[in-house]
Amino acid sequence: MTDPFVMIISMVILGQVLLSVPILLSRAMKSAIFLPLAIFLLANSTIALVPIVNAQFPDLSQLYSAIVFPTLFLLCPCLWFYIEGITAEKPWKLNRKQIRHFVLLWPALIFAVMIMLLPKDMYTDIFIDDNDVVAPLAIATAISLLIMVMLWLGQCVYIAFRIIYRLVDYRKQLKNVFSNHDDKSLNWINWLLFIAISTWLFSLVTVFSSNLFDNFLFNIRTESLLSLLLVWSLAHFGLQQKPGFTGYSESEIVDIAVRNNDDNVEISSPMKYQRSALDNEQSNRIADKINNIMSKETLYLDSNLSLQKLANHLAISPNYISQTLNETLCTNFFDFINKWRIEAAKPKILANQDSVLTIALEVGFNARSSFYKAFKQEIGQTPSEFRKQNSSH
Repeated sequence: MTDPFVMIISMVILGQVLLSVPILLSRAMKSAIFLPLAIFLLANSTIALVPIVNAQFPDLSQLYSAIVFPTLFLLCPCLWFYIEGITAEKPWKLNRKQIRHFVLLWPALIFAVMIMLLPKDMYTDIFIDDNDVVAPLAIATAISLLIMVMLWLGQCVYIAFRIIYRLVDYRKQLKNVFSNHDDKSLNWINWLLFIAISTWLFSLVTVFSSNLFDNFLFNIRTESLLSLLLVWSLAHFGLQQKPGFTGYSESEIVDIAVRNNDDNVEISSPMKYQRSALDNEQSNRIADKINNIMSKETLYLDSNLSLQKLANHLAISPNYISQTLNETLCTNFFDFINKWRIEAAKPKILANQDSVLTIALEVGFNARSSFYKAFKQEIGQTPSEFRKQNSSH
């Protein structure tokens, strides 16, 4: 009999998916990035139903296992496509080259056929009772299963590293374009990756420990709970999250290149301006203009200030401004604007007439946390430490 806890978790996952997927599919009509997320959630709900099917419909267990197994190989590609889409500088679209990400799906489909062809008692020994098998077909099936699971886990690790690399470059690029990016930095994906990697590691441990240990940490309850956290995180945040560069045209985003050695749009280093016609003399003049306009017109107080807004104000190409900031002033747009904001905040902090949150909002920050982080990075102290040290002199 299936564990009631696992049954409840499976039903909760199914409920979350049934609530979220119709909304995602409707949004996918306008933006393709929601389609991979919908498929990811559907695949998870299909997998989550395995304990229920095995317990309530044992006669369908073999058929359902054959259906479920290939869905495992949809998870990693769909998660990658979703992350790729929300970090892309232009609307993400499906294309034929992306089929290669589903390379493991084809052998998984062949293995699904093998499952269907197994005698009932042999299927039960391998997939239900986890008994030792001696028949050649059963041994071949068990070995094939182990190989496929290892390949799937390998794909998961590969995708996890790609997502981490992608997010690092994406967040660097945000700093070249926006002065505030709290709602764009996708910090929730850090927790998502932690949950996903934990789930995959538990799966790996389960593969090798099912016949060796009877440890609470390695049982199906833990896997079910981690799966619930994964599905809930993606459903909850995925429904709220917009692509980071929504509302900005491709020309407004500086130096994001397409690498032709991959079918995906990768974000390039902001320090490369090899084809730029900007020389040192021009760059120094632009640097002076930027500093003068910040000093006289206090543009940094605008919490929505972006590179494009500054470029429009100066009537200078945003690419030239970015190049000047990176190469002449040795900073990026985000840190440059925040430096001015911190300088404006110092006398207010020493005056000690307003709360830190009020000061943060007055000088252009959108949140107290981002102000604290920027202040500590620039000054080496928290606002409170800065006030205490300087008020004593």
